[in-house]
Amino acid sequence: MEEQKDAGTKAPIDRHQAAKADGGPFKSVWHFFSSLKLTVVLLIILALVSIIGTIVAQDDPMKNMDMLTSIFGQSGAPAALKLMVALKLTDMYHSPWFVFLLLMLSLNIIICTIERLPRVIHMVMKKQEPLTDATIKNMALRKEIKIKGDMDAAALKAAAAMKSMGYSPNEYRADGEIQYFAEKGKFSRLGVYVAHISVLIIFAGALIGSFWGYKGYAQITEGNTIDKIGLTGKPLLMHVGSEMPLPFQVRCDKFTLKLYQGTEMPSAYLSTLTIIDHGNNVLTKTIRVNDPLEYKGIRFFQSSYGISPSEASMTIRAIATGPVFNVHDYTLKRGETTTLEGSNITMTLSDFSPDVAIGPNNQVVGRSDQFRGNAAALLNFSAPGGKPIEQAMILSQEPQSQPKNVPFTFSITGYNGPYYTGLQVTHDPGVSIVWLGCTMLVLGILIAFFIFHKRVWIRIVRSDKGQVILTAAGSINKNRSVFEAEFGRLIDKLETRQ
Repeated sequence: MEEQKDAGTKAPIDRHQAAKADGGPFKSVWHFFSSLKLTVVLLIILALVSIIGTIVAQDDPMKNMDMLTSIFGQSGAPAALKLMVALKLTDMYHSPWFVFLLLMLSLNIIICTIERLPRVIHMVMKKQEPLTDATIKNMALRKEIKIKGDMDAAALKAAAAMKSMGYSPNEYRADGEIQYFAEKGKFSRLGVYVAHISVLIIFAGALIGSFWGYKGYAQITEGNTIDKIGLTGKPLLMHVGSEMPLPFQVRCDKFTLKLYQGTEMPSAYLSTLTIIDHGNNVLTKTIRVNDPLEYKGIRFFQSSYGISPSEASMTIRAIATGPVFNVHDYTLKRGETTTLEGSNITMTLSDFSPDVAIGPNNQVVGRSDQFRGNAAALLNFSAPGGKPIEQAMILSQEPQSQPKNVPFTFSITGYNGPYYTGLQVTHDPGVSIVWLGCTMLVLGILIAFFIFHKRVWIRIVRSDKGQVILTAAGSINKNRSVFEAEFGRLIDKLETRQ
């Protein structure tokens, strides 16, 4: 740090302090970022933003449509969603404005630390000077005791009393008096700054994750292998498309679905995954919800499952409505055609969805890839020669939805095919740094709140009347009530040792 000598005092002057005193441009900027009010405002903003982040679904904007529809209606919801996406509210932890808030708070913490830490370090490292009469009078906790005997005997008793309280006294002799000084927890004054540094480390880890980390999603059908994922959260400092290649391959060896007895509700779903790196099977693990597989810093979470749409088939039951009762089940894949038994009518399964809902305008909306008893099938019927007869939408929830010109009634009885496992994939290179910061934060909080800087002095002098007078004094930086009890015990020991 550059210094200059003040002509009057000859004391070193910090040029930053001089700039502030002169009212230069540095003053306003420094005062702004060293303000505790700024800290409070930024923390409130970040808290509000975090609340928004728990309400607004991240990484998948369409998940917010139901919420927006209930607030803005069917017509206003798309515009509201578009605005949310533009403001990065659906991926705010990777947004430039969220990074800006973290950088502002980081700069605020750094400047507050620079502003206050040197004084604390000076206080911690300063060599304690002997007490004077004036200093003793200013001590909040002090007690004067008259001791029988000579000064050396009193000194031995005083040192023994301090040691019995867990202090390590330093002795000072000069000008016909003896003083003992001891302290505990002086480095506890640095606890808050350990917390400051830990917050900065956490922010650094979060920023590293935002800059170079990513989130994605992958579906793997049992027995198949993938080497890339679709991105749902893109890194800020990497120019990538909608997909991210993996530095290895992932194979789904087995998918297991367990249902509650008598229901279609899953009680557990598990995937056995194998990592293939440079042609070698290097890791195999069965994952379940909240028990991911991790390899080379990339984590695979079990998040969903379903029947692979490209390989799925639906079972349609046809019941003849003519004089001859006829029931037949047809299992078809998308686009397949069959002839209805007992007739010359062909039926084509043009499209289907295993789980649908009816929208406000009676439109059919697909909800998931799981068969839950509310499926839909789009059927096309043709006469010999391919002449179209009719198209009908068959809905499990509305059995009356039937074709009018075909002498059959239809229902959906099954949905089959190989299952896929849905994997949430994350890569966060800053996570270990965040854990380091969290550990330091806990340590800093414990130091700051549960360890106190306690100082105790004992001064022994001989009065004009020849009496040995022992004066005990003490101070603590916080939690005085606890220290008063401890100081009282020290006085008791000194008085009982007379």
